[in-house]
Amino acid sequence: MPSSAVTEGESQTRQDEIVEAAIPVFLRFGYKKASMDAVAAAANLSRQAVYLHFSNKETLFGAVVDSLGQATRQTAHVALWREGLTLDQQLLAAFDETMPHESLELLSELLSTARELFPESVADIDAFVVQEVTARLQDALGRRRWPVPGVTLGQAADVLQATSYGIKEQTGSRTEYLQGMQSAIVLVLAAGGLMPSTSHPRSTK
Repeated sequence: MPSSAVTEGESQTRQDEIVEAAIPVFLRFGYKKASMDAVAAAANLSRQAVYLHFSNKETLFGAVVDSLGQATRQTAHVALWREGLTLDQQLLAAFDETMPHESLELLSELLSTARELFPESVADIDAFVVQEVTARLQDALGRRRWPVPGVTLGQAADVLQATSYGIKEQTGSRTEYLQGMQSAIVLVLAAGGLMPSTSHPRSTK
């Protein structure tokens, strides 16, 4: 293997390690207060070594957003098709487990910053979650159509995603967030005729 290929591989590995170390730093301090020094300490590297791979905090945060986005996609998919849960439980698990357990206030600041700096990345994550929720609802409906006049299945899924953002911005309590999401999920499923008798999973993926 050419030495350049090895160098590129090692560089990518080191970048991944820095991003992994940076994620809890951003979640703990938020974007504004997170420092490259704190990231370097978490990664057991010098500040210069971090800057060798990421020219500034914004660039590093972009990589963090991408990494969290990949994790969100995987987590949401697994939760939505988890066996042994009713449909409302699957939906709540998907929204719950894709939300970090750190301060909701800091999470709101991170989301706001991510939307400002990397709107396309955030939009892609949102679109995936809506697509996955839509697929899960369609599976539960089977051959039936979404019964709410003037509202598509995708729009119903989008309401849940938007509600999740709204509750995060309005409360600092995870308990209140989950209670709010549970209510929103029940309302959407009831409107679609999916509560409670048809709320059990029909298939697994």
